[in-house]
Amino acid sequence: MAKGLRARLSLVLPLVAALVAGACGGLGSSGVVCPGAPSLEALWTPAGAGDSITYGFLIDRAYTGDAKRSPSYPWPQLPMTALNTVAGALTSLDLRPGDSVFGTWISHNSNDMREIFLPLSQVPKSSATEYPPAPTPPKAPLNQLECNDYTAKVRAYNAAANEWKTKMEDITQRAAAQDARTVATFIERTQVAIRGASPVQDPVGTDIYGGLAVAGGVFGANPGKHKLVLFSDMTDTIGNPIRPDLGQSDIVVGLYHRDDPSDQGKGQRDWETTFKTLNARAPVFLPWAATTVDKIVEQLKATGR
Repeated sequence: MAKGLRARLSLVLPLVAALVAGACGGLGSSGVVCPGAPSLEALWTPAGAGDSITYGFLIDRAYTGDAKRSPSYPWPQLPMTALNTVAGALTSLDLRPGDSVFGTWISHNSNDMREIFLPLSQVPKSSATEYPPAPTPPKAPLNQLECNDYTAKVRAYNAAANEWKTKMEDITQRAAAQDARTVATFIERTQVAIRGASPVQDPVGTDIYGGLAVAGGVFGANPGKHKLVLFSDMTDTIGNPIRPDLGQSDIVVGLYHRDDPSDQGKGQRDWETTFKTLNARAPVFLPWAATTVDKIVEQLKATGR
């Protein structure tokens, strides 16, 4: 198989080809040994696509708009840094057909539809690939008298099997190349949309829970794995009573910074507890200086597909 071909080998033989100690020949399921009969070629089937992933990105545009804000990173450093980080990360996330991406602002009214800066969009799925039927292996011989015929049928089967595998490899490679082009086009369009977003500072307050409710709603409507990145100091000032179920989503908090170290530590501990109550996985907090494209990608890939 060509390098890079993703396929899992699976035996599709109705009998086991084996060597008998002191003998050289094919062993049928009947136990008959045919000296000189070759082993049956093993066939493979393409690996399945696996679960799709929905990636959500929540970006705080109310940062510096509340009482407890960090003067170290004045407006609009957080939203602009976050947008550039997300756009840069898309190329390394191993996106595949069926995966989806969305983005929304965190504001004083985060669950307002107008806060969506990147509507949910999905990498287009390829049309179902049609594979040629696999050749059928010959039946095992019942006695030595059938060995010559069985040997000839095995050789014919192996020739057909090798031809079938060559066709399968070609079809699979062409499908993979088409998927790669589809993903590249999707990433380019999405990056343009992200970099075109224009955050407007919200001076009223920060509704973290409203943003989480938006993410929870999107995740609930899209099966598969869910990964959420928030770019915020996680200071909620609105007190939205909604508590969404995040359904075992992966959580990463980036650009996390509060000038008061004790407040920053307490905030992280409080949110770790909160995310647990929201049925999410344990969150990863990345300080501002550690929030890079590579680090975001690393965390999003850490739990696999």
